[in-house]
Amino acid sequence: MLLGGMDKACALIHEAAQKGQAVAVYGDYDADGVCASALVLETLEALGIRAFSYIPARLSEGYGINAEAVTALAEQAGLLISVDCGITAVEEVRLAHSLGMTVILTDHHTLPDIIPAADAIIHPQLADYPEPFLCGAGVAWKLSCALLGLERAMAGLDLAALATVADLVPLQGENRVIVSLGLKALQYTSRPGLRELMRIAGMGEGAPVHADHVAFQLAPRLNAGGRLANAQEALSLLLSREPERAAALAARLDSLNRERREVEQEVQKEAAALLKTVDLSQRRSIVLYQPHWNPGVVGLAAGKLAERWNYPCIVLSKNGDELSGSGRSAGEIDLYDALKSCEGLLTRFGGHRMAAGLALKEDKLAEFTACFDTAVRAQLGAEDLIPEIFYDTMLPLEKVTLETAGLLEQLAPFGLGNPSPVFLMEDVRFVSARAVGSNLAHLKLTVTQDGAVREGIAFGYGSLADALGETMTLVSGVERNEFNGRVSAQLMVKAVLPGRMPYLADEAAQVRAVCAAIPDRADMQAATVEELMALPEELHGTRGTLVVAYTAETANALHARYPHLLTHTGNAADPRSFHAIVFAPDWHKHFARYERVIFADGLPHERSGDLARQACGASEIFALPQSRELAEMLNALRPDLDGLRLAYQRLRAGEVSGISASVGKEIVALLVFEQLGLVELDEHGRFARLLPMQRVNPEHSFLYLALTK
Repeated sequence: MLLGGMDKACALIHEAAQKGQAVAVYGDYDADGVCASALVLETLEALGIRAFSYIPARLSEGYGINAEAVTALAEQAGLLISVDCGITAVEEVRLAHSLGMTVILTDHHTLPDIIPAADAIIHPQLADYPEPFLCGAGVAWKLSCALLGLERAMAGLDLAALATVADLVPLQGENRVIVSLGLKALQYTSRPGLRELMRIAGMGEGAPVHADHVAFQLAPRLNAGGRLANAQEALSLLLSREPERAAALAARLDSLNRERREVEQEVQKEAAALLKTVDLSQRRSIVLYQPHWNPGVVGLAAGKLAERWNYPCIVLSKNGDELSGSGRSAGEIDLYDALKSCEGLLTRFGGHRMAAGLALKEDKLAEFTACFDTAVRAQLGAEDLIPEIFYDTMLPLEKVTLETAGLLEQLAPFGLGNPSPVFLMEDVRFVSARAVGSNLAHLKLTVTQDGAVREGIAFGYGSLADALGETMTLVSGVERNEFNGRVSAQLMVKAVLPGRMPYLADEAAQVRAVCAAIPDRADMQAATVEELMALPEELHGTRGTLVVAYTAETANALHARYPHLLTHTGNAADPRSFHAIVFAPDWHKHFARYERVIFADGLPHERSGDLARQACGASEIFALPQSRELAEMLNALRPDLDGLRLAYQRLRAGEVSGISASVGKEIVALLVFEQLGLVELDEHGRFARLLPMQRVNPEHSFLYLALTK
């Protein structure tokens, strides 16, 4: 009863019961809204009140209360109760009143400047309620508690917990209690629909239910109906009392969820391609639009992009005569406030700090994109959207044990506001790694430290399988893992960061990089290279500088000097252009835009700066004097005619490796032969086949000339 408006709402509901009025429960199409609808419908049924649900169609109606629906509902019900929506419905509430309806709003989204003149409003932020961040179903469950009493309302705690996890509200205070008790209720739920949904999601009957099960197995399936079809099937599943009907609905939602994944992946693929046309180094936000994108998955795509790039992101699609979509925040940006700064360009918007929905006219898109970026920059001030990894404390690898995993589990349930503990594990040594999973997106790795050996999984880090240094620093959780009857503690890796020695001495990579630094044409525009006698103490700002190393010794020394710089090998393609170190660069690969390039080993060739300027679009090129290590490498690579003749003879004799005295000279020989038209190499620069024999002059190879000059 501490919730403002609760006493008034209860009185209105009892009055409706006495009058025999029908009640329309107006919900939302996500898991939170569906659970909230089910809770209120069950509560009204327990009171003997005739009630029915209305959930708008995402594709045709969009989020929130709309006038057409209110007009239709007024012919069927005298009382309208909103759940998980309504706090911005000023005109719609006025319309409902004009049609003779009483209106109760229950919502939890960010309060607008103008509050609707409803007959009662239950919102945790309208009064000094102890838990201001209840989800929509959490508010609905409190209404159930007020109407039925706590003991009877406990039957709905499983739905309140499911929605609290699914809607990503902070798992602190009362929310944490709701989830902690509610997960136990979910484990033994008597709802046929939830039992079938857990079964089809691969959760063992009667097995403990964790917040991750809800977030990644149950919530996506409940959301799938509202994303691709309609949310009524999810609501019917929760309310179903017939096992056969529940099984059919669970199978339907599971099928829709698989379809949702496919649609989402296609949108993400197209969004990634579209993002390549955006200069993220000059932006602090992402706004993407395609008319054919499914409105049901644009929020998911925005979330993935915001997570990947650490930029607030909005993804839009065509919806009737306007654009609509969803946004997700990043860093400390308040997404709702940023949208509020642009409200003059929007037809509607709503949400909270981390997520929001919006709509606008298509001719306002360019203006909105600029306005939104300005709003984000205003919040940042002098700061930047630097990706950050948070950990709780340091932990030696030997402490990754089942005992530790068990102790940590006592802190559950985990989620927003109470994240699973993560630990910093510095300079663990690489043992093995391989890419696993769909599209080889994830990394299975084995590491060691002071005699302890542990295995782990790093989701989303599959691309690092062949690019790990001698040592690495991990930010990781510790979890119990059961596989094929074997129980062990494993690392649940959140981030793979460079250790003290992130770069391995790779002769082949270094040689190929040096060769790639030698221009293959003489008509390139010459770049002005400014000589430096020493590296700067620090790099000003956060973006735009690329420091280049051709030897592992220099690359590791650079990491020690500038430990916060991103580390790359081969190329630096991150479009945000944060200051970075690149080891063994191949200027023929894709590079992001960098304003400044510093050659820390010096120039391998007098025209190497030309290639760097062309690859990065750099306006400033700096070079230290050539390092001893690079000079020794260049000297060792100098080709001689006798060595080249011998290497070619060995190729003609059928040998494809070991044709020269060293790996470096072999790479040089093959590249020289390719330039002279004697051999064909594959995409990795390895020997593919011999071409017809011909008499050649080695000086027709620009690589030969450059290395023997």
